[in-house]
Parts: sequence; structure tokens; C-alpha cells
Amino acid sequence: MQVKQGSIVLVDFSYSNLKETKYRPALVISSSKYNETAIDVVVLRVTSRSRGSAWESKIITDDLAEGSIDIEPSYVRVDSIYAVEKEIFRKIVAQLR
Repeated sequence: MQVKQGSIVLVDFSYSNLKETKYRPALVISSSKYNETAIDVVVLRVTSRSRGSAWESKIITDDLAEGSIDIEPSYVRVDSIYAVEKEIFRKIVAQLR
């Protein structure tokens, strides 16, 4: 799976109780060059709910070069940064412009 910076991927995230998981979208922010060789990539969580916070950025269909998002608008939570193994990505669903 070729993961590029700006890819929106489905990641198996744990709930806060660490007992259950759910596939959720995430935006890859680590560089494409880094992603080619690294085991982990750096992502930001994507959510359907706005908190009206300065720490989020809206994504709409016009922001996508390819693919789609299920809920529009969606919001990238810039204060939810994770390093995750590429092996747990279910699939790439979209690519930002």
C-alpha cells in the first residue's frame, strides 16, 4: 500500500478504554519520502463532529484530488496526533489536493 502525505486512510483506533476498537479515518501528515521506508506513519484523527475549535480544519469534497469522504464536512483534529503502523491501515479512501 503506497501511503502518501495527504492520504486519508482507515485506521483501527482504540477507544479510550483500550478494550474496543473501530476503523476511523485519519490524515497522513508524515512526508511521502518518510512513508516509503518507515514502519510507522504520522496521522491526525478525522472526525465528523466539529467542536468549533481552533485546533481543527474542515475537509470538503472539493479538497480531494481523488477518492471520497463519507461525511461532509469532516474535520481534521490537529491536536490528535498519532504514530501508527502502516500494517493496521485498512485502506486508503482519499487523497487531499
